[in-house]
Amino acid sequence: MTTRSFFLSTTFLILLSACNKKENTTTTALPEVTEHAETETDTLQTEDATRKESINLFTITPKDSSDVAFVSLSDIYPVNDEKDTLALPNIQKIGKYNAVYFTFDKNYRKRFLSKTNISETDSVFIIDYAKNKHVSFAVKNLKTAAMLNGYSSEEDWPYQNYDFMIGFEISKKYLSGFSEYYRDALVYVGKENPFSKERLKPIKWEKIAKKDYPSKAMKNNDRTLLKNTVTGNTYFYKTESYEYFLQDYLDSNKIIYGRRLLVLDSKTKDIIIEKLFSQSEGTSPSPLNYENGEDSIDQWTGKLFKNKPEVVFGFEYMSFGCPNISIIDKSNEEIFLQCDNRH
Repeated sequence: MTTRSFFLSTTFLILLSACNKKENTTTTALPEVTEHAETETDTLQTEDATRKESINLFTITPKDSSDVAFVSLSDIYPVNDEKDTLALPNIQKIGKYNAVYFTFDKNYRKRFLSKTNISETDSVFIIDYAKNKHVSFAVKNLKTAAMLNGYSSEEDWPYQNYDFMIGFEISKKYLSGFSEYYRDALVYVGKENPFSKERLKPIKWEKIAKKDYPSKAMKNNDRTLLKNTVTGNTYFYKTESYEYFLQDYLDSNKIIYGRRLLVLDSKTKDIIIEKLFSQSEGTSPSPLNYENGEDSIDQWTGKLFKNKPEVVFGFEYMSFGCPNISIIDKSNEEIFLQCDNRH
């Protein structure tokens, strides 16, 4: 199997979910959005404050059928400048075949660590949240490497700087028992492990009546996106801390166009976060858990980080960009994975 074909088949499996199977969209006129009685008197609301990010999380890519896995940090170490000979060595001197994957010598490794603010005394912390597996490696013990990205191959010779992902090499033997293609793995590089030891929970949705969906004014942009849809099924899930409500919105073909998520405090019933996941050129709503079998799990919640509130994620597939993790508090914090998506 070639480098190109392998990566094209597996690139998006690592983005918190399996490969994107995008649902149909339509440009035909659709019926107006229909909401239940509790929301008919809702007024428009202003947009939330600009979201923020506070931690860089990366993903793991398998390297063909070899015994090596790869953590790309190219999102924080761009090498687009072909004249920057300190970022990458002379690729043509390395050669067409040897340059497909190569490790850095001391000088290029030093430049990479310096530009990414990583120290030899830092560690690479990896969690598989589905399997609840945790491993860590000292940076000083890991090789720094460059690998052609999944949309480049030997046919693209001579390679350009942009064709490469730059990051750390991890031996697959230390990732035994992780999810297939490491799709449920998250990586952090730093001095302290940010991940909680508590196991995340897959959300088990229960259908409820539309009238039981909480009344809350829609954001202006969300109402505009959903104006030509009708409401579909309504779902509910509860933990000790939170209540999760999910509302489907269907297009004229009765295909799910979007889903609106509300998470409430279980005790006070205050709405903590509101999210809309909808069809677009680069996104589509993911299936609900267990719809495609017992092993089909996309939505997760729980204590992922030691020093942050609980999280919820897994509601959409991404063709462009990278998926995000929502922090369940009123800060509206979203953590976007540095997934090196070249699509």
